[in-house]
Parts: sequence; C-alpha cells; structure tokens
Amino acid sequence: MGILTIQIRSGTMMNMDSNVALKLAKAAIEKGHKVKIFCYGEGVTLIKAGQNPKRFPNVGDILEELASSGVEIVVCETCGYARGIQRGEEIKGTKIGSITNDFSQFVSESDRLVTISR
Repeated sequence: MGILTIQIRSGTMMNMDSNVALKLAKAAIEKGHKVKIFCYGEGVTLIKAGQNPKRFPNVGDILEELASSGVEIVVCETCGYARGIQRGEEIKGTKIGSITNDFSQFVSESDRLVTISR
C-alpha cells in the first residue's frame, strides 16, 4: 500500500479540522496505508501534552494512539517555539522537528499529500 502524508495547519480548538485529519489518518491505516503527520503553524498545538478539553474530542489522546500504532507525527520547531511549546512538552511518540528536514522527507516518500488548513 501507499504512504499518505497529512499536513495539519489548524489548531486543536479552533475548529474541527484536526479531528477530520485524524479520522482520515485512521481510515487510511485501516485500508493498509502508512501515514505520516506533519503539523505546521497553529497545527503544532496538537502535540501539546496535558490537553483536557471538556466538550471536544481529546486530540492529544488520539495522537498518542496513532503514534503508538506507528504513525510518524512531527511538528515544526519554529512554529512551536513561536507558540510557547518547548521540547519535553510533546505527547509521547510525537517529535518536534523541522519543515526543511522532516516535512520534505515525508513528502518525498509519500504517494499522496493532504493539507488540512483554514
């Protein structure tokens, strides 16, 4: 099967974009595809540990589940630092990386790229 990279540029609580992206990831995995997720801009908020939404799905829990199933999840370091997210605050199994190295590698390895953004 192929490799799908999903770029998420929307934050955890701004709208339902991240939920749509993670449902897409789960569906692709169920079909036998390999999935990679790269978060950029507001999307970096998805990997912040300790999320505790009251009336929304817990994106952090879903990401941790995806990471434990082998999905590579990386966020842009520059975008994270700009939003106050430091190394060590990321959800288990996710990584703070770079658009230059990680995202370009994801794209070069992937058969398809989907960007979820506002």
